[in-house]
Amino acid sequence: MFGTISLISLALFGLLYALRRRQESFLITIEGVHLNVKRGQPPQTLIRHCQQLMQDARTLKGTIRGFRKGDGVVLSCSRSIPASYRQDIHLFWQQQS
Repeated sequence: MFGTISLISLALFGLLYALRRRQESFLITIEGVHLNVKRGQPPQTLIRHCQQLMQDARTLKGTIRGFRKGDGVVLSCSRSIPASYRQDIHLFWQQQS
C-alpha cells in the first residue's frame, strides 16, 4: 500500500515538474559574481540589469525564471535572493514590458 502511494506521488511530482518546465521561457542562475543562462534566451536588458545588481551586492545567489503566461513572460525569483533585490528585478521587468 505504502509503495503504491509512493509510486503515484513520484509520478505526479514528475508530471508537474515536466509541465512547469514546458512553461519555462528561460532560467538564469546567479552565484556571487557569476551569472549563467541555463535555459532559453532572456532579454539582454534583463541580463545587464542582473549584472549591475551583482556588482552592487557580490553575495547574491539564486535563480530567476521566466514563465510564459498569455502573451507575456512572468518572472519568478528564488527566495535566496534578498527581498529588496527581488523587488528591484520585478520593477525593472514591469517597466520593460
